[in-house]
Parts: sequence; C-alpha cells; structure tokens
Amino acid sequence: MQNGISWVYFLVLGLLISVSACQEKENTWTHDPMLTTADVEVIRDVVTLYSDSMQLKARIDTDKLVKYTERENPREEFPDGMKVTFYDNTGQQTSTLTADFGIREGRKKEIKVIGNVVFRNVDGEQLETEELIWDEERQIVYTQKFVLVTTPEEKVWGMGFEANQDFSWRRIFAPEGRVSIEGLPE
Repeated sequence: MQNGISWVYFLVLGLLISVSACQEKENTWTHDPMLTTADVEVIRDVVTLYSDSMQLKARIDTDKLVKYTERENPREEFPDGMKVTFYDNTGQQTSTLTADFGIREGRKKEIKVIGNVVFRNVDGEQLETEELIWDEERQIVYTQKFVLVTTPEEKVWGMGFEANQDFSWRRIFAPEGRVSIEGLPE
C-alpha cells in the first residue's frame, strides 16, 4: 500500500510542477527602439579627439553617445551631457565647455549644447548660458540667448554672444548690465 501512495504522491507532485511551469511569466524587458533600429548606434564612455594637421584641437568626453547614421541626416547626440576641452597649437588646454545635453549636426560641422552651459578659459573667465553653438570649422562659439560673463574684475550680462574657442576674444551683442566685482562680498 505504501508503494501505491508514493506513486500517487509523485504523480500529483509532477502534475503541480508541470502546471506551474506552464504559467505565463511576466515580461520585465521593455522595448528600446534605439536598440532595434539599424540607423542608430549607442556607445558608452566615449572620448572623441579633434585634430588639424596632427595638432590636437579639442577633446569631447561623454558617458553616452547616440549616433544616428542615416544618410539624409547624420547626427550625434550626447543625452547625458558632455565636456569639451579646447587646446592651442602647443597642446596646452585653453578652455572647457560643459553642458547637460549636446547634438552634433554632421553636415553643418557644429555642436549645439543645451542646459547649464558653462564655458571657461584658463584665465578664470567664465560664460554661463542655456544654449551655445560651437562652429568647428570657424573655431568660434556663439548664441542668441541670454549670457552672463564673469571675469576676475566684473560681471557682464546681455543677449547674444560670440567668442573664439579659446575664449580670449569675445563680445556680447546686446549688453544689458555690468557690475564691478571689486568691493563685493565673497
């Protein structure tokens, strides 16, 4: 009799395992269209170097780069922010540019950075704005947006800005105010 109970026990246990194995499991994977599109590449921890005649001109560091490789509109996006470091002809760092987001238009050869944009040179001068465009060929940065420029001597703000990429020359198109920093509490 005991053999009959054991046999029934194993039969019931086998049926329970079969039934539980046939239950539909919840799918926790979410579809990411960028991973299934042939015209998109996602790259992590990227360093891009720009040079001219074997001279390093700029370096871009980013945690994530999304490349859209379609022929009609090739572009690169920096959705997690970026840092651009500019260099002079001797290889010395001249300025840095940081932002929350960037997009490089391949055909235009320019990068538009957006959100918490800070552009600094080695002399301690700094530009803050919400949007800035780096023209790679002309080696300038510019914007039509509000800007705040801080130097060791003063703060100047206004609308529109243009500078060379080492930030040694600059102009604000429509200056709105200027404050001397001398005598201000730190």
